[in-house]
Amino acid sequence: MSESVTKPGIDPVAAPSKIESATSRFLERFAYRIESGLSEHELAEEMLIEALLVSRCSYGYVLRTSPGRSLEVEIILSVKSNGRFESCNEQLRDDRPDPLISDVMATLKPAYNNSVDPDLTVNIPENHPPINSFAVFPLADRSALKGILVIANPRNSFNVELLGRLQAIIDALLRIYINSVQNQSVQRLVSALGEANQQWTRLLEALFDSVITIDANWLICSINAASERLFDVTARDVLGSPVDLFISRDTLSAVRQNSAVSKTQDSSKSVPVLKFENVRARNSSGKRFPVQLAIVQGNDAVRSMSTLVIREIGERRSKRQDKHHDTVRYQALTRLVPFGLLQLNKAWLCEYTNDAWCRLTGRDFEANLDNGWIEALHPDDQPHILMHMRYALLNGRSFQEVMRLTNAAGETIKVSLNAASFTDESTGQDGSLITIMESSGHLNAKQHIKQLANYDALTDLPNRSYFLEHLATALSQRAPAEIVALLFIDLDGFKAVNDTMGQDAGDTLLQQVAMRLRHTIREDDTLARLGGDEFSCTVSRMERVSDAGIIAEAIIHAVRQPFLVKDEEIYVSASIGIAVSVSKDKKTTDKAIDLIKQADVALYRAKLSGRSRYVYFTEELDKAQRERSILITGLRRAVERQDFELYYQPQLLIKEQQLLGFEALLRWPQALDKNSGPSDYIGVLEDTGLIGKLGEWAIGQACSQHRIWRERGLIGPATTMSVNVSASQLRLLNFASTVATILDNQFMRPDSLILEITESALVQTFETNIISDIKSMGVQISLDDFGTGYSSLAYLSQLPLDHLKIDRSFITDISKFPHAITVIKSIIALANTLGIRVIAEGVEDPRILPLLAAEGCEGYQGYYFSEPVPADLMTKKLQELDPVKLSHYANFIDLDNSPQG
Repeated sequence: MSESVTKPGIDPVAAPSKIESATSRFLERFAYRIESGLSEHELAEEMLIEALLVSRCSYGYVLRTSPGRSLEVEIILSVKSNGRFESCNEQLRDDRPDPLISDVMATLKPAYNNSVDPDLTVNIPENHPPINSFAVFPLADRSALKGILVIANPRNSFNVELLGRLQAIIDALLRIYINSVQNQSVQRLVSALGEANQQWTRLLEALFDSVITIDANWLICSINAASERLFDVTARDVLGSPVDLFISRDTLSAVRQNSAVSKTQDSSKSVPVLKFENVRARNSSGKRFPVQLAIVQGNDAVRSMSTLVIREIGERRSKRQDKHHDTVRYQALTRLVPFGLLQLNKAWLCEYTNDAWCRLTGRDFEANLDNGWIEALHPDDQPHILMHMRYALLNGRSFQEVMRLTNAAGETIKVSLNAASFTDESTGQDGSLITIMESSGHLNAKQHIKQLANYDALTDLPNRSYFLEHLATALSQRAPAEIVALLFIDLDGFKAVNDTMGQDAGDTLLQQVAMRLRHTIREDDTLARLGGDEFSCTVSRMERVSDAGIIAEAIIHAVRQPFLVKDEEIYVSASIGIAVSVSKDKKTTDKAIDLIKQADVALYRAKLSGRSRYVYFTEELDKAQRERSILITGLRRAVERQDFELYYQPQLLIKEQQLLGFEALLRWPQALDKNSGPSDYIGVLEDTGLIGKLGEWAIGQACSQHRIWRERGLIGPATTMSVNVSASQLRLLNFASTVATILDNQFMRPDSLILEITESALVQTFETNIISDIKSMGVQISLDDFGTGYSSLAYLSQLPLDHLKIDRSFITDISKFPHAITVIKSIIALANTLGIRVIAEGVEDPRILPLLAAEGCEGYQGYYFSEPVPADLMTKKLQELDPVKLSHYANFIDLDNSPQG
C-alpha cells in the first residue's frame, strides 16, 4: 500500500438521526463548494465520504468507466478507528467488471449483497481487506454512465431503504455538479440593462421608432425624439401625463386585458411582449393615424415599468429589407453603448459581441464566438456565475452580479454583469443577452439585497430573518452543557409616544433604544429588531441560568432612563420574557421555534404582571397560555353561535324602595369551565376585539327586553336599562349611530338607556368626542366601579356624567374598616355637589342602607334584593313585586317630580 493521506471526517458511528440532519447541511456546503470550483476527483471524494457516513461503512471506492467499459480507480477511502478517512493508491485486480457490477452498469440501478460469494470480486483493489457485505451504485447522468461507487463492511446490514436513500444523495450530488458546469437551454427575458446613461439615451434618440416608457399607472415617464416628432409634442409638456393622450382608451383597455392574461399564462416568459396591428393613435392636434404598437412589460430597480414601441404605418417594406435594416441598425447602435454586449443562442453559444465586449476581454470577435466567451470569465467565478445565471433565466428572472473577467493579457477586471433571455418574435428562436460594465467599486447588488434582507433599515440591527437563522445556529452549534437564552423585549409606552408626538418621534426613539441596548448587552450577544417596538437578544455561553436575568435587569434599567426626543424628555420602560435552553448532552434538540414561543409566553406574563419587569418561562406559564388559547377559541365560537345571555339585576331607590331600573350583565352559560365567571372572560373579549360585535348585541338585546317588559305593562317608559361598554367599543367609528339605531328600532326613550363606563375607559376616551356625542342623543352616562381605577376626581367635573356607582369593594368594607364610610361620604358629597346621582352596588346587608341614605346615596343594587337572573326569571319576579315597587316613575330623571307612594 502506498503512502496514505489522512483527512478529518465526521464520526461514522454517530447516531443515524445526527447523520440525517448532517446530510442536508452537507448538500448546502456542497453547493457552496461548487460555486468555488470542484474537480471531478474532488466530486468523487465528496460523494464517497457522504456515502460512508450515511451507511456507516468502513471502506469504499469509486471506479471510473473507460472506453471499452473497462474500469479504473478514481479514489479509495477507508475509515480508521479514530473516525478519520484515509486515502490510498491501489490498482484493481481486474479492470473488467465482474457480474454484479456489470449488472449495475447495464441497469443503472443500485444493488447490494449481505452474504458475499467468494467468486464475486466486486473489482476490489489489491491488498483489500476481506468484504462481508457491500453495495454498488451507478454514477449516471440520465442514461450516461460516469462511474461506479462501491461501499463495503457497514456497521449493520444493507437494506432497500438505505440503498434508496444513498442513491438519492448520490444522484443529487451528481446532478448539482453537472448542472453547474454544463450548458443548458435558457428561457426568454427582455434584457434589463440597468440605469440608462448618456450613451444609452443617445442610442434611443437615434431610433426612428417612437419609444415611450410608462409606469404602473400608465403615466408617461420618458419619450424619445422620434415620439416628439410623431406626436408633435415636447417631452417637458407630456411627462407625467396619461398615455391615452396618444393611444385611445379602447386600445388601452384591450392592452390591459391582454396584459392580465399574459401574466397568468406562460410563466417561463420573463417579460411578455404584446403586439397590436392597425392601432389608432393621435397627435397633439387631434389628428388620428394608424400605427403598429408593441408593449414590453418589466420592472426597473424600484417600480413596475412598461415600454411602448410605436411605428407609423406608411409604405410597407419587405420583410427581408426590414430584417436587413434591423440587423444593421442593431449592430450600429450596440457599438455606441459604453458597455459590453454579448448575444447567445438557445444552446448558449455566442453569436454576436459588440466592440466594448471585445475591448474589455482583450479578445477579438472570432475568439468570443461559440464557447469562447466563457474563457473570459475568471476561473474562480465561472461555476458560480454559470450555475446561478442559468437558474435565474430558466425561472424567468433576470440576473445581476458583480464578478471578475480575465482579459487576454491575464489581468483581472471587476465588472457588473446583467443577463436576460429573449425571444425573437420573427423567428421564434430563444436567446440571451449579457452586458458587462466595469464596476465602480460600489457594493454589488447581491450584497445590497442581502443587507436589506437581513438588517433593519431603521436601527441597522439584524432583523427577524437574520435573528431566526442566528438562533437556530446558536442552538445547533453549542457545546455540551452550554446555556442559550432568548430575551424578548417589548417597550412599554411606545405607542403613546408614537400617537402623540408623531411617527418620526417614534422612529427616533427606536433608534436611541437600539443604541442603548447595544451598549448594555455583552459583546457576544446578538441583538435584533423583530418589528415595531419589539426587540430580541440571543445570549449564549452562559455559566448560569440566572445570568439571563442579570442581563434583563440591566436592559430594564437602561431603558428606564429618559430619552431626549424633539428636545423633550421621554420616559418608556421595557418588559422582557426569557426562555432558556440548557444542552444536557449531544441529544438535546431544542428548536428555535420552541424557544421563541416560550419567550413570547413569558413576555406576555411580564406585561400582564405590571410591565417594566422580566419573567422566566415556566411550564406553569405555558399551561396558563394554553388555557387562554382554548378560552379564546371557545369565546370566538360562542360569539358566532350567540351562546351568550343577558342576566338582569334590579336597581332600587333606598328610601322609597321603588324600582329604578336594571343592569344587564353578560353571562356565558355554556362556558368551558363552569367555575369561570365574567371576570375570567370579559378582559379576554376586550383583548381579542370580540367585545365590539358582542357589545352591540348586548345593547340591542337589553333594549329589546326593555320593550317587551314595557309592552306587558311590567315597567314604565322611564325605567332605566344599564349596559356596560368598554373603551374598545367607544372607539368604534359608528358606535353612536349604532346606539341611535337600536333605540329607534325598540321605540325606547334615549334617557332610559344608561351606558356604564369604567374609569379606565373614560381615561382612554377622554380626548375624544364620543362621550359628548352620546350625551347629545339623550343617552345617560354612568361611571362604573368608581374608586377602583384612576380615581381622579377631576374627571367628575370635566365629564358629562349622570350617575356614579360606588364599587362593591367599598360597600363590603363598611363593616370591616371604619375609614371606608369616610371615603364613601366624600364620594357621595362630591357627586351631589356636581349634580351626579349615586348608586351603591354589591349591597348584601340591609343594615348599611340607612347609612348610605343618610349620606345622600339614592339607589342601590345587590343580592339583598335580587341576584342577577335571566329574563324569564326576572319577568316572574316583576309579576310578583308590590305594585308600589314597580312605580313607572321611579327613575333618576323623574325622581324630583315622581309621586311618593
